[in-house]
Order: sequence, then C-alpha cells, then structure tokens
Amino acid sequence: MATVFLCYFNFPFNQHPIIMSNFSRRQWIQKSLLASTALLVAGPAGAYNASGIDPSSEQNGLLKLNWNENPYGPSDKALKAITQAIKESNRYPDAVVNELKSKLAQRFGLKSSQVMLTAGSTEVLSLLGQHVGLKKGEILTPWPSFPTLIRFGQACGASIKKVSLDKNDRLDLNKLKDGISSSTSLVFVCNPNNPTSTEVDNDDLKSFLRAVPENVLICVDEAYIEFSKKGEKGSMASLIKELPNLVICRTFSKAYGLAGLRIGYALSSKMNIDALRSRHLGWEISAGIAPLAGAMATLDDPEFLKMCVRKNEEGRSIVYKAFDDWGIEYRPSSTNFIYARSDAFRKNIISSLQQKNILITKWPDMTHHIRISIGKPNEMKQFVQAAKAYLV
Repeated sequence: MATVFLCYFNFPFNQHPIIMSNFSRRQWIQKSLLASTALLVAGPAGAYNASGIDPSSEQNGLLKLNWNENPYGPSDKALKAITQAIKESNRYPDAVVNELKSKLAQRFGLKSSQVMLTAGSTEVLSLLGQHVGLKKGEILTPWPSFPTLIRFGQACGASIKKVSLDKNDRLDLNKLKDGISSSTSLVFVCNPNNPTSTEVDNDDLKSFLRAVPENVLICVDEAYIEFSKKGEKGSMASLIKELPNLVICRTFSKAYGLAGLRIGYALSSKMNIDALRSRHLGWEISAGIAPLAGAMATLDDPEFLKMCVRKNEEGRSIVYKAFDDWGIEYRPSSTNFIYARSDAFRKNIISSLQQKNILITKWPDMTHHIRISIGKPNEMKQFVQAAKAYLV
C-alpha cells in the first residue's frame, strides 16, 4: 500500500479515486517508503551513461554519434533567452511555466490543462511505466523500441509483451493490434521508432490508435517527429480530443538541440494530465527557468528548425552513399540517426571506433545492427573515412 501512495494514477480506465495512505507521518517513516521505492525511481537510469566517456573529452576531438544529439543547437535565439533567464534564477519559474504551456496548447489546438511540462520526456515515460507496474499490468510494445517506459514498468512489476517489427524494421500495426488482450494496460508506440529510425504511415497509425480499446492507455513517443516525412504535422496530437486514453510524449532534446537542458512535455486529456501532475515529483518546475526560456525561444525560431532538418538530411546522405557503395543494408531514416546491418564490419567496430574518438551505438538487443547518430556533414565524412577501415 505504501508504494501506491507515491505512484498511483486514476487514469480513465480506472475510475477509483486516488488512493492515499492512512499512515501517520511516524508510521510512514517507519515503513521506509523511500527505501522501498528507490528501485522504481533510480533503477533503470544507469543505462544513459553506458559509454563511460568523460563528456569533456568532446573538446578534445571526441565525435559523439551515439546519443542522437543535435550538433547545431541551442539556437542563437534560445541562447539569448537562456542567458537572460539565468539572471532571474532567484525566482521560481511559475509564470514561464504557464506561458510555455499556453504556447504549446495553442500550437496543438488544446487547452493549457492538457499540457504537462517535464525535465525531458523521460519523466513522462517513467511515470507511465511505474503506473502500469504498480498495478501489475501488462505493457504491449513493438520490439526493438525505446526502452525507458519498459524498464521502469518492469522494475515496478509490469509484465512486458513484445511484438516483433515487420520485415522492414517498422512497427507492425496489425501484429500490435492482434497483441492487445484483456490483460493489456498500455500500448507503447514510438514513431519514428528508436533504434530502427523507421516510421509508419500517418493514416495507418491513426486507424490503429482509434482501434485500441478505450480502457487501454496509449503512449505515443514522438521524440523524432520533426525529422519525419510530414514533420510536426504528422503528430498524433490531433487525436487527443477524440481519444481520452492517448498520451503523447514530446521533447526539445532532439531537433531543437536542448538535450542538456532537459525539457519535454506530455499532451493528453485533462484527466490524464491531472493524474500525471499529481504524481510528478518535479511539479512542472523540475526543468528550471533556463530550459523553459530556451524552449519558448526556440519555438519562435522556425528557421533554426528548418536548418537542422536540412543539415541532418545532408549528413545522412553522406552515410547513405558510403553504405550503398559498400553494399551495407540500412533503413531509410525518418530521424537523426541511421540503423544499419553490422555484418559487413568487423565485430570490434564499436570499440575500434571508440579508440579513434568516435562513438556509435549498439544496444544489447541489436544483435546484427549498429546505430549511427547524424552529426555535421564534416563529422559524417570523418565517420565514413574511419569506418571504411573496418569493413570485412
């Protein structure tokens, strides 16, 4: 009962009021609530520093093509706003929180009450994972896909049902639909998908979301939507008014270049946002005034976003051409990274490139693939030149 006090949500499929503990403060402490929930909050986080590389080494020529970061951000407008905001760091950022929520709500045709600000979209994913886990529910997910929600859910006791991708490494919406059962509590959809870089047809995804039963939560992670074929116009946000069980995760980390400032948001029905906010440890001010100001400014800088998308396409084409010349199979990317077969390279390609100060990614589940983030064009030329030496 103790952990329920910290993490229980009253989402639409559960109409019971939020459960509160009857323990006194002394009893609460005696039951060691903080100790009992430490795994839920901190357990999966270690995966984000898997490289073991000192970030400061980037100044010494380290080429970071492993975390899908934007090499061009923050924008000049964002930097100016951040610098100004820091001067006001002695004040809580309530006014900026409300202003950014209002701006985002207007952008998506929603109300401010349907927006929650977080320190990156990771907070939304972790809250949803904990919710399903503590209810001992089931998370249905395509696989491979982004693991944060899955890891937090599993740490809290959720069962995980994985559905394989189609032959082109895209989400198989038919299989996913068939995988929904009476045990399913939440369906996770990452589109475009990480790590495979692929996206599904916009209309097909809308049809799928509409087919999910109303008592099953849907989380759509749109971290890379700006790089997709339709860009932000391909967002599923237009379905929020129609589907009360839909939660959309967005971030300023990727296309907007604010990964280090940690700013993201959730879009959903007011009921879901209220439930998320009531269990959000950061109370919407966890991001701080600087990232809030940076996000505000970068939303008003569409030319910067266009430049980032255009330069990303230029960097991708450099790798595409090399892989085509070398006969390496890869998936056409709708993101700022490329998912490619690793068979044509020596098995030690990751460690070998690391010795040359070039970092790329190979998750444990990526048995036959590697993932290369797209940097600046000159950086991708550097990657191609170095990788060529390790062809089989």
